[in-house]
Amino acid sequence: MNNEKHCSVIDAEGKHVTYVLVKIRDKPLEDGGTEQVEEVQNYTLKDGEQLVDASPPSMRQHAGSTGFISPIWDGSDWQETATADEIAAWEQEHPAPEIKPAPMSNAELEAENKLLKAQIAAQSDRADFVEDCIAEMAMQVYN
Repeated sequence: MNNEKHCSVIDAEGKHVTYVLVKIRDKPLEDGGTEQVEEVQNYTLKDGEQLVDASPPSMRQHAGSTGFISPIWDGSDWQETATADEIAAWEQEHPAPEIKPAPMSNAELEAENKLLKAQIAAQSDRADFVEDCIAEMAMQVYN
């Protein structure tokens, strides 16, 4: 028999509060029998709070991600209570992170290197041509 489980704690409105470990133990009764007792570990339930045998709701991390913004327990599963306008405002405040490009492969780097070397050689040739033109013009002017 499993003697522990994890549960979500919800408040009186059904909003998620925290996720806790619950130990299950047998409590002896006066008649010699036993009953199972659940003991919440490292948390004390406040007035109006109750345990729900469910994983916590997955919360949205940023715009474009999946999950809830304002979840509530409806008795069988988590439901979103945020309106479309509230979701749009939340997404404005939590934009998606900038996606960094994947590193280039060796083949891509070699191709880029080859292209850059060709561009540098062409620019060098052009600079040499311009210098030759200037030298020829100087010869024409000063002769």
